[in-house]
Amino acid sequence: MGSPKLDRIADQANIQVHQSTSQLNYISTRGGESLTLAQILTRGTAKDGGLFVPESWPAINQQQLDELLEGEYAEIAGRVLAHFGGDTLPGNVATNAIHAAMQSFAAPVGPPVTALEEGLWALELIHGPTLAFKDFALAPLAEIIAQTLKHQNRQATVLCATSGDTGAATVSAFANRENLNAVVLFPAGGVSDFQRKQMTTTGAKNVLTLCVDGDFDTCQNIVKALYQTEAATQYSYTAVNSINMIRILLQTAYYFRSSGIVKAKTGKPSNFVVPTGNFGNIYAAYIAKQMGAPVNRLIITSNDNDVLPRLFDSSSMQGQQTIKTISPSMDIQVSSNFERLLWHIKSGDGSAVQAAQQSLESDNGYELSGIEMLSLMQDFSAVKCSEAEANDAMLYMQTRFNKTVCPHTATAVHAIRQLLSDTDASKADAETILVETAHPAKFSAAVEKATGVKPTIPVLASDMMNKKESFVSVAATASAVQSAIDTFLATA
Repeated sequence: MGSPKLDRIADQANIQVHQSTSQLNYISTRGGESLTLAQILTRGTAKDGGLFVPESWPAINQQQLDELLEGEYAEIAGRVLAHFGGDTLPGNVATNAIHAAMQSFAAPVGPPVTALEEGLWALELIHGPTLAFKDFALAPLAEIIAQTLKHQNRQATVLCATSGDTGAATVSAFANRENLNAVVLFPAGGVSDFQRKQMTTTGAKNVLTLCVDGDFDTCQNIVKALYQTEAATQYSYTAVNSINMIRILLQTAYYFRSSGIVKAKTGKPSNFVVPTGNFGNIYAAYIAKQMGAPVNRLIITSNDNDVLPRLFDSSSMQGQQTIKTISPSMDIQVSSNFERLLWHIKSGDGSAVQAAQQSLESDNGYELSGIEMLSLMQDFSAVKCSEAEANDAMLYMQTRFNKTVCPHTATAVHAIRQLLSDTDASKADAETILVETAHPAKFSAAVEKATGVKPTIPVLASDMMNKKESFVSVAATASAVQSAIDTFLATA
């Protein structure tokens, strides 16, 4: 049987709690298909354009929950996948792959969880190969995909859009693999020099980086469009953006682990404050909460591209012109993974989700009802952070804790300062965890301008800035991108 909490959540979402004796499948948020975890491993969008979500939450007992809250990151991530259908993958590929991937991390046991002051902690997701939170899912995902394809004697082409960190982590994870090529789209002028060079200086012959004359949302739309073409089958396009459900499941592991550490030390659940663009990272925290992790509230933070905070203020999901900021990984106006949460908010009604997404595409927006907003706000809050406030937050962290943070993490610091100034007594019932999403060296100029301190470049990236870059500039159209891919794969 499921826990009372899981039963309540499932009842609210109008879905049944998954029992361990039955097969857990994945369906499209727009109502189509029903596939196993193995079948969605290399899938991007579903055939109807939706994103894959589990048909139900896995039911776990107290012992299984305890096992998700303690141990090394690789162990917890393997257990998460096991609960979500990992047995459909060949052999022990998931467990072996995650352990293998973590050997390239500065902290292979798992991301550090450090106490800053009473009631305030930092989850440092900045110690992976490319110095960003994406590594904790992309490195294991690359190993899982590579080992699965080898088992199946198949080739594939990874295709993803990036606002900076996903692209760098993808290139790092897939470079020089025999049975895989990788194509990464990034917006011209929309990533930092450090992020761009992480993508363009590896010299890997199986990697194509495309500089697109548009913003991130344009890049993402092109990728989604290409997944619906014949080329997707011809080249076995494989998704590693957070539209890939397995990547999000892997990310839940650090929310289980960090909330478990804090609960063990304080006896309290945790509020997670997460810099949010495409919604994948905070959706992973939401999954952990639904499965019983000691998670209280989830606080979304954004820069001036505040599409999600505006939704909380107006009940309207409404895109605007993307603004370039000092936190480029959040320069997004279409938060793709919110479609997954929308499916839960709309009680698993795929046709209702499809109508909303069509309205977003055709009319640039949709409205949530009062009941739907109450459902959203049951777990989430949202805070906007201006550039001036982000600069102030970086300086605050430097002077208060002698801790240098990136401009993205600064948006979460700003939100925390607002929350901690709130005298609501209920805040004492939970600890607060600041989620550090990227190393400050990736945004050195912005950090130094705000704090007067130039971040130290980690040894693993110290020689990158002087390497020769290689990328191809293309027009912001699906046909131009596909043409570049055709040329690349013809000679790969």
